Amino acid sequence: MALPRCLLALSLFGLGMAFTPEKYPCVVCDGLVERIMQGKSFQEACSELKSCEFLFQYKNLTTMDLFPDQYKGNATEIPLPKRDIFVREICSRLGLCSQSRDSFSKSGITSSPDVRVTPVFGAKGYDFVRVSLIDSSNSPTKPETRPEDLFTYSENFKYRWTNMRLNSGLIKVTPGQTTTINIQGTDFNILLPGEGDGVRGVIIADPCISDKWVGCQFGSTLKTFDRITGFINAASELSPDKGGIDFWMILGDNFYDRTGELTTQFFGALSAKAKSKLFAASAGNHDYWVGGSPIIGDKNKDQFGNGFMQYYGMDTYASRNDSVNFLDFSQDPSKGWVILKENLPVPDNFQSYFKIGNLGFISYSGAYSKDKVFPFLQEACSWLGNQTDISSAYILGHWNDDGLGCPSGMEVPSIHASVENIEGCKGLGDKLGYFMGHTHCNVVKEKGLGFMVAGMGMEGCGNFGVPIVDSTSGTTKVYYYPIQDVNVEGSDKYSDVVGCFESKGVGSCQDLAMVWA
Repeated sequence: MALPRCLLALSLFGLGMAFTPEKYPCVVCDGLVERIMQGKSFQEACSELKSCEFLFQYKNLTTMDLFPDQYKGNATEIPLPKRDIFVREICSRLGLCSQSRDSFSKSGITSSPDVRVTPVFGAKGYDFVRVSLIDSSNSPTKPETRPEDLFTYSENFKYRWTNMRLNSGLIKVTPGQTTTINIQGTDFNILLPGEGDGVRGVIIADPCISDKWVGCQFGSTLKTFDRITGFINAASELSPDKGGIDFWMILGDNFYDRTGELTTQFFGALSAKAKSKLFAASAGNHDYWVGGSPIIGDKNKDQFGNGFMQYYGMDTYASRNDSVNFLDFSQDPSKGWVILKENLPVPDNFQSYFKIGNLGFISYSGAYSKDKVFPFLQEACSWLGNQTDISSAYILGHWNDDGLGCPSGMEVPSIHASVENIEGCKGLGDKLGYFMGHTHCNVVKEKGLGFMVAGMGMEGCGNFGVPIVDSTSGTTKVYYYPIQDVNVEGSDKYSDVVGCFESKGVGSCQDLAMVWA
């Protein structure tokens, strides 16, 4: 007898074995209230969510406690344009959502355009980068740029974060030389390192800066909004030849953001110098489902990676045959079962291999099954094996364990072990390592090879710092600059680290770092 589809999902796709809804009361409350406001009964809403009963056990609530007096028994009469506001107010009043939509200051917000510079997909060569501008959906269809033909793609976001517009295009650059472009009156000085040259870069994961959707346990204590943007800006202040970084990356759960608001706040606080650096991102579970699992996915509200893949402008596997229409929108997130992940964008949008200087990278998403990802990994390894000038290569992904949307065998350590048997990757030995997030710690997971870089404010280890990979000395080193540990009184080193980055460059501050590898 065939398994029911929901049980098949749980058995095959690692959807919810580790999901604990009590960690995400705001998302559960949001989904419950929204469904009741649409006319569903409490029982129907709970049946859909499969995780809301704990709210009433935890708070000893009744259905009628959810709504203001004027709407008790008439929740469907709340005007549609006001529903999101009402949901937030109701769940905040019950103590299930943060009273404040944002838990950070906006004192550092800059006015530079929201620009992303990402590495070109490796099969296209080396002497290109992708440049993207995120603007309002009401903006002119042709932003002011120099050169004028900078953007070959200009469309409003599709499916999610539709208040934004994506402008994007590949530009040819000369490796090792600065290329200056102007977007909306601001110069961006782009430096693609010479092919085979040593480089430095910051790699982090799981940055939480707000309690808006998911509790950010240490965000306020560690001042994560101001300090993450602060150390990115400081590391970008000097040019690479003076010790500054060449690139930076975020490996998933990017700000725990359902609507794009937190993401734009963060990037709004970055300098034009930081935005000119090469950037890359890998998707995590909260980038698909803000509650962290398909079990609590909301077909109408979650972004399912659609906002993510447009906002970060990665030149991915999806672009291999079309660099203009470089994303694949063939999957409508309103179609297909959420719990079976049938409504996710195709995996090609989240997969890429590329080179920065003498470092090679393979980036993938663990949300998909092996049969959908392994053909890409085989091609990536074949490409990597032909790169004769790399010092090291890294698998980039989010999940360190299966579950919460990641099928067994698709977590980063398992993928690293698997590709070691694929031609091209097979002979790299200890030159092939990995970076990952998900469990909220900054720690070496496998000596000389594996690094977890997710101590950025969420519950967990409580440590916070700057992981940097540096291949400028002929051998690749991984450094960790501790900023603060909530478990150690007097451990705040932020001013020392950032001050050194700004004045001397990352390359001259290694006395402040721990050597991870």
